[in-house]
Amino acid sequence: MKSNGRSLYVVFLAGIAAVPAMATDMYLAAMPVLARQWGVPDSRVALSLVLWFVSFSVFLLICGPLSDKHGRRPVLLAGLGLFTVGTVACSLATSVSQLIAFRILQGIGAAGPSSMCMAICRDRYEGVQRKHVLAWIGIILGLMPMIAPSIGAAMLRFASWRGIFVTQAILAAAALLVSWRLYRETAVERVSGRFLALMARYGRLAKNTRYVLAVTVMGLIVGPFFGFIGFASFVYTKIYGLSNEVFGLLFGLNALMGMSGAFASTRITKWMSDTALLTICMVGGLLGGAVVLLWGGWHYATFAAGMCLVTFFCGMSRPLSNHLILEQVRTDIGSASAFIVFYHFMVGAVCMKIVTASWR
Repeated sequence: MKSNGRSLYVVFLAGIAAVPAMATDMYLAAMPVLARQWGVPDSRVALSLVLWFVSFSVFLLICGPLSDKHGRRPVLLAGLGLFTVGTVACSLATSVSQLIAFRILQGIGAAGPSSMCMAICRDRYEGVQRKHVLAWIGIILGLMPMIAPSIGAAMLRFASWRGIFVTQAILAAAALLVSWRLYRETAVERVSGRFLALMARYGRLAKNTRYVLAVTVMGLIVGPFFGFIGFASFVYTKIYGLSNEVFGLLFGLNALMGMSGAFASTRITKWMSDTALLTICMVGGLLGGAVVLLWGGWHYATFAAGMCLVTFFCGMSRPLSNHLILEQVRTDIGSASAFIVFYHFMVGAVCMKIVTASWR
């Protein structure tokens, strides 16, 4: 594949992988506004986020086996189409109940493109090339925590909360059009069976010891980063007494470190084995955690420095971890890829819950 063509394809894969972040990060700033406008408790509006994640997570596990039977393209296009329809409906909602219902629809649709990114990457690339592609996807995705909230805030300032969903709908429609024109089916082998038989194929993955161990290791590496996301604003603004602006800069610095780690992996994998690099990532993450644990209470700068180490090595490890996980499967690739994303979100949710509960 020519360099320009490969670059375009990487952007395409990163774009479909970014759908969940677009649907959540852009929306966060609008939640207090919606509660005031409709005169409902914040917890009621928060359901639109919680149930989005529930529907998204459940349908991740459904989309994987469906793509193994019917192919990646139908699942990808149907998911993007449903996400676009749900997003347009969200922009037209006149009550919080309607918004919650349409957000559930949006979450179901987001599961399609999110689960297909890994599967398409596994179908299309091998070896070092796959590691590089996964790393560049990680770099592009690292931009989302920095730009998506800003886009949402800008929409609230110059338009309204409906403008956020209109923007999402336009981006989703563009992704649908690009997918329709650019993506050609990559799934070579297909499985057969009824729905329950397809879902039962996750049992085969559970018997793949190497796959299970690789997925577990990935969770141990990314878990601390999700825990940090869950309590970062509390630590920086409540404990250290920093302003929201300074918190935003420090949080953006962590996103930048994650991107830098992913970029570094594209260079280091050329001359270092996967096992050695993953070992370095785990040692580096432990070192960052030790800095936070031993000296993080002294000053926000030492806390931030420790977390920068954690996020750098987390960003470096994720492309490599995903590559190693995908290497362990030869069949049921759609199911295996969907479970990676599902597990990623579940570990994040558990770590966020543990950390936020401990700081109450």
